[in-house]
Amino acid sequence: MLIDWLTLRFPLTSDLGQNLVSRIKDCMGVTVCVNSQGVEQWRKHNLDLDRLRSDSEGIFWSITCDADSQQYITVGASPSSLEHEGVNVFGSMDMEYCAQVLIRFSSVALEAVLPSWEKWQCRRVDITANYDMGSNAQVKQALRLLLSTDAPRRRTNSDKRGGDTVYWNPTSDLQAGKAYHKGAHLRMQQRKGNILLSDFTLRLADSLLRLELKLGSRWFRRFHEACKDWQNMTREELCKIHQDFFSKLIGSVDVEVSDMGTLLQELEKVAPTKGRALAAHRTFALIKTFGYTQVKDTMPKATFDKHCGFLRAAGISSADLCAGKVLELRKRSLVLDQPVLSWDDIRRAA
Repeated sequence: MLIDWLTLRFPLTSDLGQNLVSRIKDCMGVTVCVNSQGVEQWRKHNLDLDRLRSDSEGIFWSITCDADSQQYITVGASPSSLEHEGVNVFGSMDMEYCAQVLIRFSSVALEAVLPSWEKWQCRRVDITANYDMGSNAQVKQALRLLLSTDAPRRRTNSDKRGGDTVYWNPTSDLQAGKAYHKGAHLRMQQRKGNILLSDFTLRLADSLLRLELKLGSRWFRRFHEACKDWQNMTREELCKIHQDFFSKLIGSVDVEVSDMGTLLQELEKVAPTKGRALAAHRTFALIKTFGYTQVKDTMPKATFDKHCGFLRAAGISSADLCAGKVLELRKRSLVLDQPVLSWDDIRRAA
């Protein structure tokens, strides 16, 4: 698990240093993006830091104001992304460490020495866990199952984008949840040239289902009103908050997926090429849907016989073939308290 985003703010007072205050005090309503080397990338008006995705690259700062007209310098970023050249798959769950990372990079971005981490106010924390579902297809199965939850205000992204994300309370400034396919997201970032990962690492990421919880500004206001300090939050507390949120949403749903690669993997061992293995796999899918006789009558005899030969060699008997019975599929379940914590965890399970 990791703290995937952190937003902190500090009152715009002389404690920041008069030089810094003079340079930034007129930036109200402007959000500035600076890369990890301290080079400004862009400025935008009326962009709320709380609306930024946790995978947004760079450090973001703006001047904000509370209900009492107190102005603040507010900074936000993904500590993991800052440390790993835009790749935020794994990282730290230590609040102090992540705050220090954010302030260190923010000091470069603002060209100033900033107050120590414990003097800042926390406005947002994203807690994220990765789960190894076994394959790309099985992640998509899990996401479809998560759509069956009856949680209030749940929505998915548009079908045009593949339906790879499920949202819970997406606009809430209290708690908001998200489930998505990390492999697909990394491949999109790679195509855009934002990150650089090996093909092997991308294949490992293809099996990752990601559950993300955002604790927003209202959550931290309530936390402060309860006389609690964000600086004292432990890894164990953060993990429990994450697990409690998602267990209420999906705890009653049996998120168990079948290893759809089993038959295809066996076919690839006996067929001369992957293409022929895939063709035989499609033929079996047709047999399951329409029946052995009907598929046999609609395909060239030589092709049908060849595919059936591959299927028998892969372990399906003639009786099972006629009945459209598939090999016993391995199962993989989503267990909230068993996330993968590193690339090595995925390699060991592969």
